[in-house]
Amino acid sequence: MRKGYLLERVLYTLLIFMVVVTLNFFIPRIGVEDPAQRYYPPQGNMSDTEYNIIKQLTKKQYGFDVSPWEQYLRYLSGLTRGDLGTSLQPGSPKVATLIAQRLPWTLVLSVSNMVICVTLGLILGTSAAWRRGSVVDRALMNASTVMTALPSFFLALVFSLYMGFEWGWFPAYTEPDMVASFDFSWRAIVQVARNAALPVIAMSIGGIISYGQGTRNSVIAVSQEDFITTARAKGMSTRTVKYRHVLRNALLPIVTSLGMSVSGLIGGSVVIEQIFNWNGMGTLFLTANNTNDYPLMMGIMLFLSAFALVANLITDLIYSLIDPRVTVGGSRS
Repeated sequence: MRKGYLLERVLYTLLIFMVVVTLNFFIPRIGVEDPAQRYYPPQGNMSDTEYNIIKQLTKKQYGFDVSPWEQYLRYLSGLTRGDLGTSLQPGSPKVATLIAQRLPWTLVLSVSNMVICVTLGLILGTSAAWRRGSVVDRALMNASTVMTALPSFFLALVFSLYMGFEWGWFPAYTEPDMVASFDFSWRAIVQVARNAALPVIAMSIGGIISYGQGTRNSVIAVSQEDFITTARAKGMSTRTVKYRHVLRNALLPIVTSLGMSVSGLIGGSVVIEQIFNWNGMGTLFLTANNTNDYPLMMGIMLFLSAFALVANLITDLIYSLIDPRVTVGGSRS
């Protein structure tokens, strides 16, 4: 990997992050004089003087007592210290604290889903490509067609109804004591696994078929390249050709697809979390949206954006390691 390429990708990522930070701050304030206005108590029997006093105190508490540009500078200063602001929820908890509480539970679903999808997808797709026309190949093609009309949330509803309510194999909804009682004991791990089973299954089916289809197409395309014919003509074993030449080069588009999946690792399970009442980042964001908790929404969006940018940066760097022909301009030498 060339140092110039690495430096350019890092600087480009930082530039995009600063644009995201700026938009993330100012968009909620477009056409709104004060984002926290709905949190001021109604006047009721209070005099105008009393109401204005409470309003000013509330604005000062949440930092809305200065100009938007000064708020922006304060916001940037807080970010350098890891401070994402203060939520408007009762008790005024820190946004970073709320995210830290919910993030592990979202990762339980997302990481499990990704590991299952990538592992089984690669195995299934490779097997289908090397045995074209077999039962596995035809099943993968048919399943790919069917899954285009079956989104994951529909599968989640079906699984919740039958595997949860009707048959009782797994909890249809997340057990309320799961988060509160988790202590890394074997009992707690089993409880989390049982509660996560249906969400992960619902999320994984489409991903396995998608990765399998992508791997199949990529392996078939690479197998028809001239350098593969040359490798076979040199007398290389079938195993060497498959794994050292075909599969390695076929992984390039899979890495790109994986990078895109990692980008949405945290924010991609909002609907699934709602269906199963899973207390992750998705439900936290919906709560912030429903209550107009601007600081919390800003914090979540900024965190998700930063995570996606870092994931894309790592994907670019891994891609350049797999294929050294990648250059700064994206061309191949």
